[in-house]
Amino acid sequence: MNQAPYQLLCRHEDLHTANTLILTAEADFDPQWVSLARESGLRLHTWNWRCYQNAVNALGEDKVSFGVPENELPDNTERVILVWPKSKVLAIALAELLARTPSHRYLPELWVVGSNDAGGKSINSALKEVADCEKHDSARRCSLWSCLLKPAEQAFNWLKLAKPTQYKDQSFLSLPGVFSQGSLDIGTELLLQTLPLEKVKGRVLDLGCGCGVIGLTASNSNCELTMADVDAMALRSAALNSARQGVEATIIPSDGLAEAKGRFNYIITNPPFHTGKETDYSVVETLFRQARDKLTQYGEVWLVANRHLPYEELAAGHFSEQEEMASAKGFKIIRLRR
Repeated sequence: MNQAPYQLLCRHEDLHTANTLILTAEADFDPQWVSLARESGLRLHTWNWRCYQNAVNALGEDKVSFGVPENELPDNTERVILVWPKSKVLAIALAELLARTPSHRYLPELWVVGSNDAGGKSINSALKEVADCEKHDSARRCSLWSCLLKPAEQAFNWLKLAKPTQYKDQSFLSLPGVFSQGSLDIGTELLLQTLPLEKVKGRVLDLGCGCGVIGLTASNSNCELTMADVDAMALRSAALNSARQGVEATIIPSDGLAEAKGRFNYIITNPPFHTGKETDYSVVETLFRQARDKLTQYGEVWLVANRHLPYEELAAGHFSEQEEMASAKGFKIIRLRR
């Protein structure tokens, strides 16, 4: 998480008004920026559930919304500040969406702020087909750009930007920004090859579901499937694929296991292990701490890990059994039992 983009925005109080909309997935708010945002009365929209929860606590529920961004902006929106996301493809898509604001409205004034190591230095190049951008400021290893959108007549449709991921005879669509969009990552493939699909039954949780390839592949008539993710793009993709395949599923936004209700026979996951460029064990440590109490008596956790990560050691304090079930191409599959 990174407060730096918000710290740079604090140098530009005039951009923060009641007619400003912040588009962001960065959940770590700078306290000074929070005060500025409160005083201005701006609105915030996010596609990240953790960011949504933090923003509700900071700004109030009436000022914050969550979901896949749509081009029906709040009626009073005159300015949009986009906090550049990690996915360049998603960032460009968001600018394209703003350039296709319905014809009965004027295009919003667009400002973009981004960390230099996430593409902030080259926002003008990334958005050259969508907007004319000029660097306005730089600090805290971030850059702030003013962008004049180029009006586009064609209606914006997220589905046109979806990419298919193939696994065996099934195709799974992913929206921009979803993990491993358009291709099945090696770890997930190894997990699906290792998991005894014929034995999976009862309540099944696909945690960090992405486009839903794990949960929908593992699900059968003996399963009650729940798919959870922090990302609204992933949740929309999972819902789309669930409908396309005719699989009933409960799809929920959740930061880890926080919103997952009840106990599960199987928790299946390919958890993240990076925060920026650094290895981050916090997600997995929290998962292990919470997962034991989310399992039925004979429930199991199946997860993917990079081969070198000491997940078995981290799990030992919470689970009686930790077993490596497969290993290939730098990944391993671990099964945990209460």
